[in-house]
Amino acid sequence: MRDQLKKMIEAAVSRLSSSDSVSVEIERPTAEQFGDFSTHVAFVLAKKMGKKPREIADEIQSAFVNSEGLIESVSVAGAGFLNFRIKPEKWIESLGEISKKGSRFGSSEFHKGKKALVEFVSANPTGPLHIGNARGGPLGDAISSLLEAVGYQVTREFYVNDVGGQIDKLGESILAHYQNLVGVAHTGKTELGYQGNYVEDLARRAYEKYGKNIPPSDELGEFGINLLQTEISQDCLAMGIRFDSWVHEKEIIKKKTPPVLDLLKKSGVTYEKEGAVWFAPRDDFLADRECVLERSDSGRPTYFANDIAYHAAKYDRGFDLMVNVWGSNHHGHVPRILAALKVLGHDPSLLKTVLYQYVRIKRGAEAVKMSKRGGNFIVAREILDEVGVDPFRFFLLLKSPEAHLDFDIDLAKKQSSENPVYYVQYAHARICSIFKKAGGAGQIDFDPEMIARLLLPEEVKIAKELLDFPWVVEKAARELNPHLVAYYLMDRTRLFQHYYDRAREDPRYRVVSDDPQQTRAKLFFVGCVRQVLRNGLGILGISAPEQM
Repeated sequence: MRDQLKKMIEAAVSRLSSSDSVSVEIERPTAEQFGDFSTHVAFVLAKKMGKKPREIADEIQSAFVNSEGLIESVSVAGAGFLNFRIKPEKWIESLGEISKKGSRFGSSEFHKGKKALVEFVSANPTGPLHIGNARGGPLGDAISSLLEAVGYQVTREFYVNDVGGQIDKLGESILAHYQNLVGVAHTGKTELGYQGNYVEDLARRAYEKYGKNIPPSDELGEFGINLLQTEISQDCLAMGIRFDSWVHEKEIIKKKTPPVLDLLKKSGVTYEKEGAVWFAPRDDFLADRECVLERSDSGRPTYFANDIAYHAAKYDRGFDLMVNVWGSNHHGHVPRILAALKVLGHDPSLLKTVLYQYVRIKRGAEAVKMSKRGGNFIVAREILDEVGVDPFRFFLLLKSPEAHLDFDIDLAKKQSSENPVYYVQYAHARICSIFKKAGGAGQIDFDPEMIARLLLPEEVKIAKELLDFPWVVEKAARELNPHLVAYYLMDRTRLFQHYYDRAREDPRYRVVSDDPQQTRAKLFFVGCVRQVLRNGLGILGISAPEQM
């Protein structure tokens, strides 16, 4: 419908102006009084035509030809906005697209043939996956699904930081607990780097493998990293996340980092100071962001140097779009990476970074600060096991990534309309039960004769909102923001619930009635609601139960 209207507006504009084609943008007005669609094209044309926007809008209105029989009215508002109201029966007729496309409704092939890489979670394997990093799991997975919905072939990737001082630190921490287990005085650093019961667990497991033959701390660090990485991968599977690719920093540092460092040095964007090699580009792309590439104490590349090499390798793999889903503490890291990629001759605009805020866990009004296993952080698996995968994912997707998020465990466990994921899932299950009551389960195909039985104001309003779903998916994919889909589902569920409740008082709203034709039309209608809820939940990686 949007495409139809856009072509009609473009045709009207072409009758007025022989200048270059003008991009027509169509929006849904926030207030119903302004109609169903609106465009500000008159403001775009004003400068080209040397006229006031209102004058141009009046001319477009006069030149508009409703050749499709789609439009009920065209009006001009304010300084030159054009508002269009669609005929109610056209909204109902368009619902046929939902039953026709089924699980593909909302998807498009706009980016067909393009490849996208989404890197997310990438938690340091020096401890269990904590709730802060875990937010990036459902977020990155849902972003991947959104990109797939608009045509991309998506690779989900986890970058494993398995080299560096953090491994040394973990090894020393395990060693201290190991030596305590066998009654030997600690021979390593006196300060324990990592805290929490999980370090003791690692020491016990190391003892089961090595016995009293205590290995050196670096070997224990490698042992701990491998166990924790396996655990993190299992946690991701429990969240419903499967990665297509695991890239290890230790492989990057061997094969990719040396040639990239050589290129940077030859490009004149590095200098040496006190034995260390620094990155310092000489343009405005990155002002006052100098940072170390090679350490002075060991000559070992820094995490930043390896990350440059890792990202350069992403470009070499031929992706059209690359997305990083990172915690907000990476804010300063982003411009450095982009600057380095620009120096290496890559297009920085192909790399997008979503920075998410961390999560505060609550039980009702009381904040939860830490868990015994994690020490000073909350282990994600503990929350996941307590509330279940669907509430876990939905709650972490409820807000825009840049917004702080409060996760209320008590609310996530409630089986009532207060719980947003239960509210949406229950609406889907309720529609399934309506179909079972009517003796069928599948979606009913559209029949033009249904239109006359589906013109109640609430039905037309719901039809409009359902047909917005492809636009919401496209917008969420473009903005890399899955919470738009979550809110869409909650709002459309609310509309359906009001419609369903009306049936108790008004027989016109009853789905299953003594009138076979009305029943069939209403089943088609609520089947469209069910399909959109199911498709939206699918994008978010959340189940659509048929009974609850």
